[in-house]
Amino acid sequence: MAAPPDVTLQNLSGKWEMDSASNPTDPLLSLQGVGWLTRKTLSYATVTSNVHQYADSENPSLIHVDAQQVITGGIQGTKEERKLDWQEREHVDHIFGTVKGRSRHIAAAKSEDGAVRPVIEIQTKVGSPEADAKVQKFLTGETLIDGSKSEGFLAEEGEGAFLQSFVKNESAGWTAEQVWGFEIVDGERRHTRRVVVTKGGKVASARLVYTFKGRNIDE
Repeated sequence: MAAPPDVTLQNLSGKWEMDSASNPTDPLLSLQGVGWLTRKTLSYATVTSNVHQYADSENPSLIHVDAQQVITGGIQGTKEERKLDWQEREHVDHIFGTVKGRSRHIAAAKSEDGAVRPVIEIQTKVGSPEADAKVQKFLTGETLIDGSKSEGFLAEEGEGAFLQSFVKNESAGWTAEQVWGFEIVDGERRHTRRVVVTKGGKVASARLVYTFKGRNIDE
């Protein structure tokens, strides 16, 4: 179902199922060193993300976004625990290995074309001005993965309209950057995550589209 108006980047808690409107994830996972068999299984699996967003008990200004993935097809899901303070932290899981990542809320502002876009300092560095510009346009919602014009994000100007995440695996040599927001997909308001993975000058991108399955993550 479409994401209700009260579901925002300030209140993302709930059950989210990756939709068939998502771009293929195989190119991303391949650059991240995920094996062919796992990638093949994931291409047929249903991926659900149970998200819990909350304020830190000791520091209420610090926001946590915990996401437990549930994957069909016999693959063990991963758990991601984000703290939105842009501090780098290490994380280890069975799919992506040892990574260092950081996350934060970012603001939205009108661009020159009148569209409301993320106010973002892109972390991904491909190695050429042209490639870096393509990454910028995709992550800010200006284009789709094929370079065609996108309708962009649904957002109002102000703080905390988007979430930015940047992860690097130093031993494997890849980085992954995400921008979370909301877009109109197939006529409905959907939660999306625009993802760019780079390794050795190669780039893979995908817009992941999620269906909102309700607030209760225990069902």
